[in-house]
Amino acid sequence: MLKPNFSNQKLEAGTDEAGRGCLAGPVVAAAVILP
Repeated sequence: MLKPNFSNQKLEAGTDEAGRGCLAGPVVAAAVILP
């Protein structure tokens, strides 16, 4: 687990999803923040 960091740096998260949607099957979603 990450410790809170209240500095003035901006974070950008890349996201991706794979699947067909909630009506047609399971979906897997992920996000990552790199230092």
